[in-house]
Amino acid sequence: MKTRKSVLLTFAIAAALGVALASCSSSPPTQIAPIEARQLDNTQSKLAGDTAHRRPIVGLALGGGGLRGLAHIGVLQALEQAGIQPDLVVGTSAGALVGAAYASGKTPQEIEELAREVSIPSFVDFTFSSRGIMRGDNIAAWVDTIVEQVPMEAFPIKFAAVATDLQRGVPVLLERGAPGNAVRASASVPGVQVPVPYQDGYLVDGGISSLVPVRAARALGADIVIAVDIYCHASQAAGLSAAAVLRQTMHTQSCLLAAPELGEADIRILPAVVVPGISDKEQQLQTIKIGYEAARKALAATSSLPVRRVR
Repeated sequence: MKTRKSVLLTFAIAAALGVALASCSSSPPTQIAPIEARQLDNTQSKLAGDTAHRRPIVGLALGGGGLRGLAHIGVLQALEQAGIQPDLVVGTSAGALVGAAYASGKTPQEIEELAREVSIPSFVDFTFSSRGIMRGDNIAAWVDTIVEQVPMEAFPIKFAAVATDLQRGVPVLLERGAPGNAVRASASVPGVQVPVPYQDGYLVDGGISSLVPVRAARALGADIVIAVDIYCHASQAAGLSAAAVLRQTMHTQSCLLAAPELGEADIRILPAVVVPGISDKEQQLQTIKIGYEAARKALAATSSLPVRRVR
């Protein structure tokens, strides 16, 4: 059963910081189903396999970046238009949300349609906890609804979300079970959303350890990786206020750490998303278009690669 709620679900995390705390209400701690996960060595990636006698496996790595994740929709539209269908999809944070919807069988056009109708406040679930101000239950529930309760391992396209092991600081692959829990963990912004428990500890936002999960795509078997970075080439609000300086510093640190992994991709799609006003409907559509144009440009420059093209 299809839903009319927006693919912007996970982007509510970014909006949560701006919602008045007066609207908070007390609620019991959330009970999260066990998550199956395996750790990924952040210093190594699987070498491309021998493609001489088989078709190369194409992996799509969708990066994190909050509301900028709308650009992923435009990228998917451009890939579809070019006849390119990935064999596997790996997503971090916002990329995990869009990736889960796509891997479950939703077309780029369906995802865009979902994105036209959004009520971000309905996805914000506050909690009084020393671990965070949001539970993430609404995020998980929406994702499971949009994929019709199908577990990740049963998706028509192989899918995994990337989160970060809080204690070890390493990326963790979430490949099985409820996709809602996987997206919840992958988008668990520290200090905003309560960390998600799993068998080896706690999981937080995947962007901390793998902003654009190229190595995860390799680990899952990709010979060719198409990577989409929606964060490091996006515009940043200037200024010298404490908040502006903090945002710019975090942006610089994140992108310096992410650069080596992004550099390992075969095709890099780099939408320059304009952040101010991105919650506006017209700006959301513009963000999708920016992703589409960035993908077309990148694909035109790398048309000789033996990616899978479906006509």
